[in-house]
Amino acid sequence: MVPTFRRRGRPAVPFRSVSAALVLAAFASAAAAQDIRLFPGVPEPPVVNARSVVVLEAARGRILYERDADIPIPPASLTKLMTLRVLYKEFASGRMSPDDLVTVLPEDCALPYNSSLMYLQPYMKLPVRVLMQGLAVVSGNDAARALARAAAGSIEAFAGRMNEEAAALGLETTRFVEPSGLSEYNLTTAREMALFAFRYLKDNPESLTELHSLRWIEFPVAEYMPPGVPPPKGRMVQYNNNKLVRSYEGADGLKTGFIRESGFNLVATAERGGTRFLIVTLGGTGSSSRVGGDVRERDGRELLDWAFRNFVTVRPRVEHLPAVRLWKTADRSLTPVPASDFAFTVRSGDAPRVRARVELPEELVGPVPAGGRIGRVVFEAEGRELHTVDLVSPEEHPLGNVWIRFRDGIALFFRGLFGRRPARA
Repeated sequence: MVPTFRRRGRPAVPFRSVSAALVLAAFASAAAAQDIRLFPGVPEPPVVNARSVVVLEAARGRILYERDADIPIPPASLTKLMTLRVLYKEFASGRMSPDDLVTVLPEDCALPYNSSLMYLQPYMKLPVRVLMQGLAVVSGNDAARALARAAAGSIEAFAGRMNEEAAALGLETTRFVEPSGLSEYNLTTAREMALFAFRYLKDNPESLTELHSLRWIEFPVAEYMPPGVPPPKGRMVQYNNNKLVRSYEGADGLKTGFIRESGFNLVATAERGGTRFLIVTLGGTGSSSRVGGDVRERDGRELLDWAFRNFVTVRPRVEHLPAVRLWKTADRSLTPVPASDFAFTVRSGDAPRVRARVELPEELVGPVPAGGRIGRVVFEAEGRELHTVDLVSPEEHPLGNVWIRFRDGIALFFRGLFGRRPARA
């Protein structure tokens, strides 16, 4: 894409960091309620069974549609997504490894009748990664308990870590008392669950291939049977509870959930041609797990269809950003870089019309901090501003020595007599 350029004498504003800016932008964009009326020409989404709904595009974390998104509802087995996030954090810290062996204890298997199970048996020894597959694919409550105990020593201590993580992510309503989702005292909202799922995928994209997109797992198997217990006769195949993974084009996650106190819940995601959406539905109704589950997946399918029909993620290329003249620094110029990638989601009809406009000052007076905001790229379609990306300094440009400052000061003084004053960083 060949951008147009607009030179502006605007001062640089310090950025905390590129990564911090991305996090804040993602949460700020979703915190502001979006309404379908903000997208003229886009038809209303389908009416679905769920009590609370959010549709979010995964490029920037912008909410495209919401309905009753702030009602507190127990997440049921959607809770397990936070359980998995805490485990990934354990891996990143080095305190735990996917290959660590966990010994299943009798209390891990002491669960209510009809509970969703991986079918662990006491004194099995199996790797963390296998338990995580059972947690994600078949929603094993037994796997959740075994993993929580292995990671934190107790269910209560692990729930504390879950709540610490929710607080760190700025989730004000979301809280947990245990890692499986069986308790009605776990709580979230559709908005906060969508925000969380967006961040979860940004930080751990490998979870899609390692866990959520698996259509089935084979368990129990002879390799992990406890001493003295014969292996099962034949293959024991357990299918992913998220039927969309098995039937919807591009679907590769994330999780279903149901308890009586919440109804049928779903976090679904699908990607086609570089465009990804996240769907959250909470509080769906149904007369049985089978019937309600079918309604839940139908709702997810219809919302994803609506999103793919009406929106697309574009990735414009902006080349040859001009250099900015620097004064009073050892470096005579700097070439800015974008603070984030240029990907963003627009109405499908706007995609072919997207144009870029670069706004940069011709010159700056130093010093310029690393990450300091220099200008911006504005993406437009037919005069409507669609998205902006800040342009920042890739490195620090401190004040030069006394001679450089004196020389440039004299030059700037005489330029100022004729009204030519550069922006200050």
